[in-house]
Amino acid sequence: SDFKKIEGKEILSNPVSQDILAKIELSKKQFLEAKEIEKTSNAKKQFIDKQRAIAQDSLNQELQRMEKSHEEFTPRNAFAKYVSSINATNTEIFWDQFDYLHAKISLARDARDSVLKQGGTFSDAMKQYVLYAKMPKIEMQNIVRELNIKHNLAQEDIQANFDVNGKLPRYENDIEAPCYGCNEKISKVKLDSSQSVPITRVVFEPKPTQITELKDSLSDLQNQFLKSKNIIEQKKMVFEMNEIIKHIHELK
Repeated sequence: SDFKKIEGKEILSNPVSQDILAKIELSKKQFLEAKEIEKTSNAKKQFIDKQRAIAQDSLNQELQRMEKSHEEFTPRNAFAKYVSSINATNTEIFWDQFDYLHAKISLARDARDSVLKQGGTFSDAMKQYVLYAKMPKIEMQNIVRELNIKHNLAQEDIQANFDVNGKLPRYENDIEAPCYGCNEKISKVKLDSSQSVPITRVVFEPKPTQITELKDSLSDLQNQFLKSKNIIEQKKMVFEMNEIIKHIHELK
């Protein structure tokens, strides 16, 4: 064999052996130092964790105290106080409006917090917030229209006459304008200085258009959104509503 066995006092006089022994001792020393550092680090971590737990507990208690002292100012309670001052026959429509907007804000907060928890930037988080919380004019007009119909504060056939901007069709000659909501057969009369001339009744029959179909789809989604309690389904509905509103804007 090419290996020579070194034993006893020879180990102490052999340079190679001495070098190996020195390295072993150094490794032992480094290991013990590392263990001591780890022990100290663990002790510090435990101390910090304990202090954090104490601070969190103190914060939770303070938040509970603040919530209790400001309970009447929470969105729902503050709105309830406002609604209580309104004619009791109309309160349900206000609560539907509140629930619709509150659901959108809740989704927006959830989307924002999800981005931040995943390490996203504040800018990206706020983009997600706006995506769910925004309410374009078309969406606002449509949900108000649907809720008015739902609570018998408006007639669906009359509301169908309004265009995407919430306006009735314009006529240069008022005599040619239809009588919206008229149930009886009537004729309009044009008066001038010399005579009264009966004018044949104009019946207004709005024709279905692509925008009308899109608005109907938007209404269906908004009604489903109000009824749903499933966050995932609601988020999907918001995406679909945003797409419909985008198409309506393109067709205007």
